[in-house]
Amino acid sequence: MDRIVPARIASWATGAALVASLAACSAPRTWPSMGGAPGISTDTPPLPQVVISAVKFAHEQIAKDSPLVYNLPAEMNVAAFPTFERGLAPGKPMCPSDTNVWTVRQARIDGSKAQVDIEYPSRDGFYQTVTVHLGGASGGFDYRPSYLQYWKVPVKDPVCTQPIEVVERTCGKAAADELRARRAASGPASATQPPRAAPAAGGEEPTK
Repeated sequence: MDRIVPARIASWATGAALVASLAACSAPRTWPSMGGAPGISTDTPPLPQVVISAVKFAHEQIAKDSPLVYNLPAEMNVAAFPTFERGLAPGKPMCPSDTNVWTVRQARIDGSKAQVDIEYPSRDGFYQTVTVHLGGASGGFDYRPSYLQYWKVPVKDPVCTQPIEVVERTCGKAAADELRARRAASGPASATQPPRAAPAAGGEEPTK
């Protein structure tokens, strides 16, 4: 009996440590990181798959007959951009003069669930936010969009936050030089917290 009890205690301790480890691994992470929350590297799975799936799903549900022009956060890793570019094709990265742009504001990953906030052009002529909810991930992969949550708050028109290297490649040197000068004049871009107003009420049809 003296031999069995220590073995059981060791087994329970190992199990508890494993559960704690798994809980730590599934702590909510954000991209871009805000308010001291744990962040995610741009090119670290499953972030690219989460963002790409969310943008394509929202665009398909809201404006499938219009071209997709997307704007990724300023924290985008230039080396990782081609991964997003391939996944979002035939959509194109935003140029400074583009309108009707879909801006990724923030992604949040929490275990098998994820959310992505996207600012998009509504039919009423102003920009507003939609949150794409994803779930069903197994082992941290294959997140699938499940539904959209609309926010009844207009937001500012998009400002191009693509890397200068991407702008020069896709929009031309003149556009890149102009954007570079504009950024230098305005200073470092400050992070913007996504709107957190009340969503559309139960029986209310949200504005698309």
